[in-house]
Amino acid sequence: MACQTRRLRVVQLHPTRRCNLACRHCYSLSGPEARDTLPLDTVLRLVADMKAAGYDGLSLSGGEPLMWPGLLPTLAAARREGLVTALATNGMPLTARRAADLAPLVDLVAVSLDGAPATHDRIRGRDGAFATMRARLPLLRAAGIRFGIIFTVTRHNLDDLAFAANFAMEEGAALLQIHPLEAVGRAAEEMAEEEPDGLVASAAYLAALRLADLVGDRLAVQCDLAHRGLLRDAPWLVLGEEPAPDAPLAAFAPDLIVEADGTVVPVQHGFPRAHALGNLATAPLPELGARWRAAGGPARLRAHVRRALDAATADPDAMPAFDWYRALTEA
Repeated sequence: MACQTRRLRVVQLHPTRRCNLACRHCYSLSGPEARDTLPLDTVLRLVADMKAAGYDGLSLSGGEPLMWPGLLPTLAAARREGLVTALATNGMPLTARRAADLAPLVDLVAVSLDGAPATHDRIRGRDGAFATMRARLPLLRAAGIRFGIIFTVTRHNLDDLAFAANFAMEEGAALLQIHPLEAVGRAAEEMAEEEPDGLVASAAYLAALRLADLVGDRLAVQCDLAHRGLLRDAPWLVLGEEPAPDAPLAAFAPDLIVEADGTVVPVQHGFPRAHALGNLATAPLPELGARWRAAGGPARLRAHVRRALDAATADPDAMPAFDWYRALTEA
C-alpha cells in the first residue's frame, strides 16, 4: 500500500507559496504574506521538457495552486504533452467558474482534510475552514472532476480516520490518502509534538489496511507509511533496479520536486540540498539533469536510500510502520 513497483513518474510542482491560509502544519511556510512564485515561462519550459525526461505526470501544490495565475496555462500545456495532471488544494478558493475551467485539464483534485470540523479548523488556523471546504465539493461533482481527500494523521487525530473515510464516501471522493504529519516547515514550530510516533504510525497503517478491506471498490485507500518488515524482506520496493546509464532522468529520480524558488530536488519537498539538481532559474531541466548525472548525483542518491533503508530496518524490535519519506530526509 505504501510502496508500489510501477507507478507514475511525477514532477511535483510548487509554483507559489502564496496561500489564503497559514496552516499550522504547512511544510513550505506558505501563507497570505508569502510571495515566492515561479515565472510562468519557466514552468511552461519545464512542462515541455518532462516527457523526454521520462515523466508521466504533473502534480501541482503550493501554497494554494488555485491562487496562482499560471495554473490553467500550465495544466493546458501538460494536457497537450499527454501528461496525467493533478493538484492539491485546501478547496476554499474554488468557484464554479474555476471548476468548469479545470474540468477538461485535470485528472484528480486532492482536497486536504485534517479531521473533524473542530480539528480541521484548529490546524488550518481559521474558524469555518471545514465548512467552507465542504461547501466547495459540490462544485467538483457538478463539473465532473474526480477528486480525493488527503487526511493528515497527527498524534492526536487518529480517531478521526473513520470520520475522514465516511466524509470521503459521502462526498463522492474517489480516493482517501492517509498522510502522516511531518514536523518540518511551520509544523516544526507549531506542531512538532503532534508528529506521529511509531505507535500511532503503526496503528494508522493497520487501520488503513482494515479500512481498505471494509470499503472495497467504493473508495481507493492510499497510506503514505511503510512497513519495516516488508522493506527488510523486499528492499527492491524502494531501491528498484539500478537503471541503465542511458536511462531517462525519471528512472533515477521518479519523484522530482520543483520548489517555489526554482530549486529542483528528488524525493520530496525540502529534501537535502546536497542532492539537488540545481535551480530552474539557472538552466532548464535537461541541462540540470545532465549536470546532476555527470556529477554522480544518481549514485549518491541511491547510496543515500540504501543507508536510510539499512537504518530504518536495523532494529527488529522497532514499531513496524514508519514514515519512509521522513526517514529518507533525515538520513
